[in-house]
Amino acid sequence: MRTRGAGPGLIGLGWIIGIVGSLGMPPTVAKAQGLSGGRWESWTVEWGGEAHEVRVYRPAGFPSHRPYPVVYLLSGWAMGLGMWERPDLQQAADAAHVLLVALQGEDEGVPSYYSIYSGLPWPGGSAWKVSFYNWFFQGVMPWVERRYPVRRDAGGRALVGFSMGGKGAFSLAAHRPDQFVAAVSIGGVLDLTLHDSEALRAVYGPRDANRFRYAADNPVELAPNLQGLSLLILHGAADPEVSPAHSRRMHETLQALGYPHIWEEIPGMGHEVSTYTIERTFAVLREAFGRPRAVPSSWRYRFAAATARTVYRMTVIKSDPATWSEVWSISPEELEVRTGDRLLLLIPSAVPRGVRVRIQVWDRETGALAQQWERPALNGRVRLELPAGHWGIRLQPLHPQPPTPNRMAPLAGMDGMFVRKPGCLEEDVVCYRVR
Repeated sequence: MRTRGAGPGLIGLGWIIGIVGSLGMPPTVAKAQGLSGGRWESWTVEWGGEAHEVRVYRPAGFPSHRPYPVVYLLSGWAMGLGMWERPDLQQAADAAHVLLVALQGEDEGVPSYYSIYSGLPWPGGSAWKVSFYNWFFQGVMPWVERRYPVRRDAGGRALVGFSMGGKGAFSLAAHRPDQFVAAVSIGGVLDLTLHDSEALRAVYGPRDANRFRYAADNPVELAPNLQGLSLLILHGAADPEVSPAHSRRMHETLQALGYPHIWEEIPGMGHEVSTYTIERTFAVLREAFGRPRAVPSSWRYRFAAATARTVYRMTVIKSDPATWSEVWSISPEELEVRTGDRLLLLIPSAVPRGVRVRIQVWDRETGALAQQWERPALNGRVRLELPAGHWGIRLQPLHPQPPTPNRMAPLAGMDGMFVRKPGCLEEDVVCYRVR
């Protein structure tokens, strides 16, 4: 049974709750309204000028097993949210005590492909004013965590997607791996270079003329970011819509990276979500939700088509979105950076606030020490500016603090590109602007 919020009263209530919550309403709304379990309900979530339906399944026994893990379900193209309203899925959620949140990457027929892009043209339709990425991370997730008694840590969130939604599950997890514990693709479009459709071209444009635009949101290109997540890739061997080659390509990529994952090509299955795929999905999710979600001891993160990203408390800021930047966290004291643009890094540090940190920057191409200086750790983070290139970075806390040595000459190409805003005493993205 599902309670619809299509009428103006319920939609208006959802909008009011979203606005009040954004102003600081405590996350006790679900308890206060006495919501029961075993039911679907429909709401509209608005953010940045985009308003879309969201359907939520409260498992049987709700809310007695709070806080609940959350599974975000991403629908296939033109499949609608109703594809997830099925007894086998609801029974699996009941048994696992999981809240389901169903989303679709469409705006009045305009596809988003769950992408990082906005302003999408579509014949006879409208354009996304903000990207699905921003609507989801800044609109939907905060709304869910204000309204429902759910876990708010990465270990309590997972993404599951079908077809176009499989692409969304893996690309969203790769863009923000610090926000999830698992990603599941069922019959997913996992390599944008292997697929062609009207919906895909509406978002990314003709492939030959937009290779960078495709690559910056392509799950296979972003696969290095997925380290530490529980990953499940399921595909029907007889799928006539999305070739099983997509899932094979992702499997081969993860295998080459050395990342643990599960890949199954299911004989006889077509383009569908079957009871078997739901059983396999929840077997992985139950295990993932039951283990601690810690920052990997070493991790990689690469991105493009954006000027700032934060992952595992590290913020990367640059001026040119039309370049790739990649960070390897080898250990808490050692990083490697390859970038096509000048960067400002705000690096998390385990040292107490105010303790000075010696920073050494090595040119990986020549092996030479390019720069060395000391800075205090502010707000648990250390600031570092780098020009385009390939760099090795070492951080050394100074206990006790020795006299500050003379600085080496600034790295060529930086010349004060990033300027701290007046009166901002922390090391955070909001404290800096590009000159």
